Amino acid sequence: ARVFAHPRRTTECEGERSRMRHVAFPTSSAKSSILLAVGPEGGWDEPSEIELLEEHGFQQVTLGTRVLRSDVAVVSLLSLAHDVCNEMNQSTKKDQNLKHE
Repeated sequence: ARVFAHPRRTTECEGERSRMRHVAFPTSSAKSSILLAVGPEGGWDEPSEIELLEEHGFQQVTLGTRVLRSDVAVVSLLSLAHDVCNEMNQSTKKDQNLKHE
């Protein structure tokens, strides 16, 4: 999965699926991986930057409305990505165990 971080603006729709837990991982590969893109503090400035990322298969996620420094955003995203990957691995193991029963 390809993911880029961008702060949620207060004018954006709250119903948007833009949290890390909503990232769609490809199901065609036996091994899942994640590529994270983090922009400058305050998010990606130009709409063309966001469009380019989306054209290359990146999904937008947000860490909320607060503006984070890039180094803090990286650590936060890595933590969330690790959590999501662990959940996926546990779910896969449960499915495999059910098939073997």
